Amino acid sequence: MKREHKGQGSVYEEYLKLDEVGPNPSTDGFGRRGDPSADGRSPLRFDRRQFLQFVGGGIVVCFSIPDSLALQEGERRRGMGQELPQDFNAFLRIGEDGRVSGFTGKVEYGQGVITSLAQMLAEELDVPLKSVDMVMGDTDLCPWDMGTFGTMTTRFFGPAFRAAAAEARAVLIELAAEQLQVTKDRLKTKAGVVYEVAGKKEVSYAELAKGKKILRHVKGVAPKSPSDFVLIGKPVLRRDAAAKVTGQAIYAGDVREPGMLHARILRPPVHGAKLIHADTSGAKEIEGAQIVEDGDLIAVLHPYPDLAERALAKIKSEYDRPVPAVDDKTIFDHLLKVAPQGQTVTEGGNLAEGRSTAHYVLEQTYLNSYVSHAPIETHTALAKIEGNKVTLWASTQTPFALREAAASLLGLPA
Repeated sequence: MKREHKGQGSVYEEYLKLDEVGPNPSTDGFGRRGDPSADGRSPLRFDRRQFLQFVGGGIVVCFSIPDSLALQEGERRRGMGQELPQDFNAFLRIGEDGRVSGFTGKVEYGQGVITSLAQMLAEELDVPLKSVDMVMGDTDLCPWDMGTFGTMTTRFFGPAFRAAAAEARAVLIELAAEQLQVTKDRLKTKAGVVYEVAGKKEVSYAELAKGKKILRHVKGVAPKSPSDFVLIGKPVLRRDAAAKVTGQAIYAGDVREPGMLHARILRPPVHGAKLIHADTSGAKEIEGAQIVEDGDLIAVLHPYPDLAERALAKIKSEYDRPVPAVDDKTIFDHLLKVAPQGQTVTEGGNLAEGRSTAHYVLEQTYLNSYVSHAPIETHTALAKIEGNKVTLWASTQTPFALREAAASLLGLPA
């Protein structure tokens, strides 16, 4: 788009570019309640290809997704994968209303990074914390990320996020200097405004950015020193706390789309059990129920989740159960035998010397019961299929790896 320059104040506009990103990223679009569709009420039998053809424009909620730990291990085997972008526009966007959207492939699942990352962005950009909206884990909008695990958000993504905001602030000062026709050394920033220290001239970030992508860059900009922090490391209310304690938080399982079908999957009774036979005739008696059978995968679809559950209960299945190799007494020895080789992260001191000089040596083995790495959120996934495009809302710590896995399974490009 070619822009006509009118007046001295528009010289900097050559560094701005219209960049359409669709709906406002701060609007999550969740919570829409579509009436269940009455179409396709007769019970049907599908293989995977027929199933995808049938729901070509529909919605299915699935209650099983690839294990995130397996996905993480796959990423480790392939290396760290992609690198973070060098362009600060990948990390933030200043809207026409002055609100700032921060973009990260990390996800919030209780560790508090939706708040701490917003503090980093607000700190380095010099904007009010309340004006920052975090967009997290959206693979269309956010920069690629390996996943949220290993305490890596603050340590590894945090510095890059801060550096992007610091550079953006420096660029905004340059653009303001040109628009206000003053030198950069006479300008400072505060609360989303660039102002003249010894004068009355000022211009807001919103007026400078105009909701567009900023093409100019400044190299070698250093983030703030910890001694200058006013937000980072300071106690603030967690921005997700109120929604979570009042039950208003929207999880993947709360998303609703028109025409959505709920899925219930037939699960084996124990790990390693093999399906011998399944009688689905009882499930087909439930009006509106649809049966998916693909090898040992059997699922029931229905516009209403309770009726999908009722139909699943009517499936009669027979499994070949393996003989358990471990029990509650032998499980600990088993875990030690199958554990991967340990790695020494850091080493210091001398254990042998310490033992020889110690007055008392206490040795003991402590065993604990099974502890599941599981958030309170019910693990669910919603898939919206539109032609050859699939949009997933999922309970996952690795959205980009999940996108690759889902695309591979469906035979679609990631």
